[in-house]
Amino acid sequence: MEGGYSSDSLYKAPNGGPLEGRGSEPAASEDPETWASSLLFAKRNVPPAAEDGEEPGCPLGEQDLQEAHVQLVHGVQEWPDGCVYRGQFGLDMKMGYGEFSWPTGESYHGQFYRDHCHGFGTYTWPDGSRFTGTFYLSSREGYGTMHTKARVFQGLYRADQRFGPGVETYPDGSQDVGLWFQGHLLKLCMAVPGGFSVRSYPEFAGFLTHAPARISVPDEGTLRWDLHEEQDPFFYDYKRLLLDDDLTLPPDVHVYSTDHAHMPVPRTLRRDLDARLFLPGVPPFVEDGEPWFVKNETPLMVKIQKQAYKFRNVKAHTCWNMGAILEGDRSGFAYHGPRERLSRELILKAEEGNYDWIYGILRDSLASPDVADVQGYTALAAAAVHCHTDIVTLLLDNGADVNKRTDEGLTPLSMCFLLYYPPGSFKPNIAERTQEVPKLVTQPRASTFHYSDAARREELVLTPGSQESTSLKSSISDPDKGPADASGSLDKHTPCSEPNVEYSPCMQNFGKLLQDRLERSVEAGSARAAPFGETSSDGGAARQRALSTVKHRNRWLTITLLLQRGADPDLCRVPMQVLFFAVKAGDVDGVRLLLENGARTDLQLPPELRALTPLHIAAALPGAEGVKITELLLHTITDVDARATDQDSVHGGGQLDLLPSSMKLNSEAGPPSSYHSPPVSVPDEGGRTPLHVACAREDDHRYAGDVVQLLLAHRANTSLLWSGHSPLSLAIASGNDLVVKELLAHGADPNLLLTKGLGSALCVACDIAYEHQRSIENRLALIDRLIAYGADILAPVTLTQGDKVAVGTAVDYGYFKFFQDRKIAHCPFHLLMPAEREVFLARKRLLEHMGSQLRHAVLAMESQWDPKALYLSKRAELIPCYRLKQKGASLPTVLHTELKPRIPFFKFCHQCGRSVGVRLLPCSRCYGILTCGKSCRARAWADFHSRDCGALVATGRAHLPRFRQKVQKPLKKSQDPAWCRWKQVYTSYNQE
Repeated sequence: MEGGYSSDSLYKAPNGGPLEGRGSEPAASEDPETWASSLLFAKRNVPPAAEDGEEPGCPLGEQDLQEAHVQLVHGVQEWPDGCVYRGQFGLDMKMGYGEFSWPTGESYHGQFYRDHCHGFGTYTWPDGSRFTGTFYLSSREGYGTMHTKARVFQGLYRADQRFGPGVETYPDGSQDVGLWFQGHLLKLCMAVPGGFSVRSYPEFAGFLTHAPARISVPDEGTLRWDLHEEQDPFFYDYKRLLLDDDLTLPPDVHVYSTDHAHMPVPRTLRRDLDARLFLPGVPPFVEDGEPWFVKNETPLMVKIQKQAYKFRNVKAHTCWNMGAILEGDRSGFAYHGPRERLSRELILKAEEGNYDWIYGILRDSLASPDVADVQGYTALAAAAVHCHTDIVTLLLDNGADVNKRTDEGLTPLSMCFLLYYPPGSFKPNIAERTQEVPKLVTQPRASTFHYSDAARREELVLTPGSQESTSLKSSISDPDKGPADASGSLDKHTPCSEPNVEYSPCMQNFGKLLQDRLERSVEAGSARAAPFGETSSDGGAARQRALSTVKHRNRWLTITLLLQRGADPDLCRVPMQVLFFAVKAGDVDGVRLLLENGARTDLQLPPELRALTPLHIAAALPGAEGVKITELLLHTITDVDARATDQDSVHGGGQLDLLPSSMKLNSEAGPPSSYHSPPVSVPDEGGRTPLHVACAREDDHRYAGDVVQLLLAHRANTSLLWSGHSPLSLAIASGNDLVVKELLAHGADPNLLLTKGLGSALCVACDIAYEHQRSIENRLALIDRLIAYGADILAPVTLTQGDKVAVGTAVDYGYFKFFQDRKIAHCPFHLLMPAEREVFLARKRLLEHMGSQLRHAVLAMESQWDPKALYLSKRAELIPCYRLKQKGASLPTVLHTELKPRIPFFKFCHQCGRSVGVRLLPCSRCYGILTCGKSCRARAWADFHSRDCGALVATGRAHLPRFRQKVQKPLKKSQDPAWCRWKQVYTSYNQE
């Protein structure tokens, strides 16, 4: 076959081949202008294809491929420029095995598919260099061997570049081993001494809960979304076209564009190409064997790991020991080559701060600025950890990735935050619900910084969620303390003491010069300021404290520099997001800086740590810092009612270990529905919100009130429940009356039904578990305030003890809790201790006040009804007619007619207010009130009933004239014993 132009001229480089000659690896983009002009020339001179040999518009199917294999023929094709192809053809395309040579002396012999070098083959250059391996659409893809005059490279390729594990062998026998990217080592298989590791911080062990993702190579042509028209609010008809392979890309796009790594390839074509490449083995998208997990989450490293996973079943992967390189095991290879040694030295020099040496290496491109050791510890991380801002600037200017992560997930920014905010600088807060660890006396440590040594941290190892507020003395002597450590020092530098530092090329040595100058001034100042008689050890301690302050300041300058150069604070999630560090330490300036640099506020801790958000912790911070940080977060927060995953937790504030209540429950029905309003809202139970956290604070009522005010101003929901509590009940339980007033003023519902046996806000106010939070006067004022804001003391409250259930009111709840403390409730008063007597009297006073409020509420409700019908209903039900029933008598029919229909009324003791667990008896004179015993009857008569009883009797006489007339006539029939008994009742009634 002769004549015509093949599509090879469209994807070959200007020198005639897809690979660059002159004994080096290919670089198709070396001369972009010549490359572009060649493409244009080729496109202009492509003749039309013959009709009988026209390629079909759709990709080939399996049947077409089988026919193509059957119809393969041998032939020769020549071009006017001297290019010659000898090999197999199919469907008028180079397909099968063949050899292509260029007039420049370059040649390729191997497998072809659809006019591309696709499969296994060998490419040779005129100088004797050759590459033997796999090709994918005329680009080196997969494992291969590159032979040059000076060295041999065996490793993984992608798009004509080294991309993955590989070994380069030199004539002297040394080898450069590791992960490669283009022409440089990207990751070594050896550890650099003193590498930074989060394992040196055992106090953060509980935060390391992130599970690595599983590596997989899905079918890249498959759609990543489903077309659900009913669920997609922005559904358009063009989305259906994405399902059609013929419309995904223009026809025959693979002929003139081979950038398969960036352009989407139709699903069928991708499967076709992979099937040809992995014909004898397992396709890349079929998962087999043990799963692979992502070891490093840097995007470039993820792509390298996926590329290695794609070719995991290739024979070269095992015979070249590429698996050991991926695992970081170098024991099976020769001694270190020159690139390995320079890369390792680059990291060490970055630690030392040797600017000139690093500049020379990067200028001559002898090592990659992103090179890392086996754990992913980079030169940029080493410079940032040691506060060498000039080295950080140099590396970033030469292309270092500011967000590159270690295998543990640490970025240079997160390393700096780990050192700037050690756990000792975190303020205790109730959001994490941990008890304070007893403080231990620690000896001052030297300020020499060995970041790889675990002993550089606190001697006291904290549990994952524990908090500890360290003293001023230990914080000053510790060089790794946070911004709160210098509260008593004379040279305090807050994180934003220099907020607008601009790093220009002329300031590359700024950090080193600043540190040297400050150290010299510190030495001179400490020598001058030492008082008479001060020992040298005291002066050394002062110098160490001053040097730690300088280091603390330089570390903040490094953090500021990294953020200005594009460090993403949201990528720092190990051990937790850096925003949590600043919030937990109460650093207002640190939070502000992170928010200004795009830190997200909808972050959450792992579910194992209750999924708290920064707003949860900020709402729990003591002092004015918590108010300021809460205000900053609320400016960018998206969900002010974000809920933690602690819905199964129990609020333990002030809970007492008491026996079950001695009050007996007799299945009382509670107040009739006519005495109270039905609940307005349905309780929504779940985890804590920031408002719950702020309302439960007991540390500083004024600042807690300010935080609650900010949350309510941003429309925080006051009707959500956690552990049975609402924000209002938590504020009552914490003893913060300022927060209670704020919640009530913003419309918090005092009648919200609480769960887990808490009843309502009035019940919590009279609970003995929280009586220590307020004096008795404040508790009485709290009850009056709740009632003034609409709290219904007649609302039914369910009391449960074992299998017995009764319905009462808040007064019954108060007595139910009162009888839990059996010693005070049942012990004679003269046997109680003086403190116990005060508690008894306070509780008694509170319950009496609530009983009085209940009686007033009942009278106010009954005053709205018909007094005649109400009195008739009470008298008919409370009159002692059981004596008549014993003798076979019954009420007359006329009285039954008079009392229908009856009004249901609430039966409770008018003195103490109890309706559950007591036996109620009516007043024998008026039958208008009930009391539960002789004591309540006597006190009720002395307090109010002596003046009300006569009025009730008079009301009954005024409302029963017809009853009197109907009863008087039958009294003349003395022969009827029933009427005789009624005469006795009537006579006694008139006498009363």
